[in-house]
Amino acid sequence: MNTFLPITAEEAGQRGWKEIDILLITGDAYVDHPSFGTALIGRVLEAEGYRVAILPQPDWRSTKDFLRFGRPRLFVGISAGCLDSMLAIYTAHRTPRRRDEYAPGGMAGLRPPRASVVYANRVRECMPNIPILLGGIEASMRRLSHHDFWSETLRRSILLDARANWIAYGMAEHTVCTIARLLAVGKPPEQIRGVRGTVWATSSAADVPREAVNIPGHEEIAESKGSFSKAFRLWYTEQQKGYRGRPVVQKAGFQHLVQMPPSAPLSPAEMDRIYCLPFTRQFHPSYERRGGVPALHVVFSSITAHRGCAGGCAFCTLAAHQGRIIQSRTTDSIREEAGRIVRTDGFHGTITDVGGPTANMYGASCGNPEGECLRTSCLFPDICPHFSCDGSHHLDALNAAAGVPGVRHVFVGTGVRHDLALRQGTAYLLPLCRRHVGGHLKTAPEHVSDGVLARMRKSRHTTFESFRGVFKTAAGKSGKELHLVPYFMSGHPGCDHADGERLSAYIARLGHFTEQVQDFIPLPMTLSGCIYWTGRDPLAGDEVFVPRGKDKSIQRALLQPQDPRNRVRIRRSRGSFSRRPGNRPGGKGSKVG
Repeated sequence: MNTFLPITAEEAGQRGWKEIDILLITGDAYVDHPSFGTALIGRVLEAEGYRVAILPQPDWRSTKDFLRFGRPRLFVGISAGCLDSMLAIYTAHRTPRRRDEYAPGGMAGLRPPRASVVYANRVRECMPNIPILLGGIEASMRRLSHHDFWSETLRRSILLDARANWIAYGMAEHTVCTIARLLAVGKPPEQIRGVRGTVWATSSAADVPREAVNIPGHEEIAESKGSFSKAFRLWYTEQQKGYRGRPVVQKAGFQHLVQMPPSAPLSPAEMDRIYCLPFTRQFHPSYERRGGVPALHVVFSSITAHRGCAGGCAFCTLAAHQGRIIQSRTTDSIREEAGRIVRTDGFHGTITDVGGPTANMYGASCGNPEGECLRTSCLFPDICPHFSCDGSHHLDALNAAAGVPGVRHVFVGTGVRHDLALRQGTAYLLPLCRRHVGGHLKTAPEHVSDGVLARMRKSRHTTFESFRGVFKTAAGKSGKELHLVPYFMSGHPGCDHADGERLSAYIARLGHFTEQVQDFIPLPMTLSGCIYWTGRDPLAGDEVFVPRGKDKSIQRALLQPQDPRNRVRIRRSRGSFSRRPGNRPGGKGSKVG
């Protein structure tokens, strides 16, 4: 029997199924690996006893593909994939990408723009009244009204455009299983409205939870950027309370959108159970003739040790999607998964990563005796005294995998948070360098100007410089030739041309040209995205210069002057820019309009 979840009616028939319970549609190719959200949710539902089929990258130009399995008994789950579909298809310059790493052979064009909406409307067309549950990063970060960078417009909640019943935001295992269980016992969708981690809509104000926080509605924020900032601030403040927060309500036309509080964090035992499910860690065999799925190569022999990020960086979706609370697995579970990797075809002795969004946050916890904290970041402007993060826990996780017979090397592939690593110095970095850094260690200082870093909600540049010194010492003592790979960002709100030149000069002083640079993209429902749209920090209340157009493209060119095209752009720009006000917290800013 095929050990993958079925993606064709024939494969479902091989299991003896005459119908399926749940259909999961995804904008990615089907890769049965825990790093791929649809595969993970599919395995979780399978473990609950449901007959689950996956429809990867369906042809959305007709309804034929969507009827491949017939009408499922319970519901259709829809995800755009591991990335927001607009981010997967378009660059920061809004030009189409040439490749899609999550498609067979890296082929572009197999997923539509705004995939969640397109797929859901096709399902509505061919399966009227079927319950539809949206999930994944695209739905999660577009759950309320939001700015869309690719169209430079405000868009209402994706729930309404998709005509879905719910959004399951965040990682959503509890949420999805709860909805499946309630549907299975015959409860109608319109009565399933109290589930944590969901967004739903109602035309009746009487259905709205009494304790809900009301934020400015879609029509109001479309008319006023001040109202947009207020709506974001109210939502963002409630978001920081996590699973202790209240529902958030936003009107859009005649509909009331209700975001329930997030699901409670998973316990270590729950994390262990999820990641021990029978993933094949392979792409579906049907992709073999097209060269497989490129995204698998990066994560094939990696282990997810934890979820969540306490950093709260302004430009990042992690805190709003996975949450600030770190949810870690046990070292026994990590050791067991390493053993399964050893037995997987294609493994050659090296586990490429044991980590998470930030590798050295494994095992971190909050020791606040009051149990509730409204800080937007555990690390900015300084590391919270209640935030407990010991790098020895991360070393324990790495060593647990390294001790498995058949494993020759275990490396840290995801980046480390340099401010946390600096706090422990060589006590953490020396054993890390000796045993678990293959040649390069990644970290993300992002910029060198403290004003820009404050807007990003990152630590000061001197922190990174101190970390560089400690890393150099640890690398020297390790007896290996090791290099630090810093990631930088151009064009972030608060960054003027002078800041861009300062960063360019710093990169040149490092002695090499870096490819690890990113042009800022204002992602939906992020703090930086709000600042980009409004020209104002919704938390501090001050105006912020936002680089756009030529300003933004020149800043990007400054970070890679070795490119001949960039040299021309930089030469032409000389003398045409000046310092802009408003880049420092509290400073007076230029208006954006």
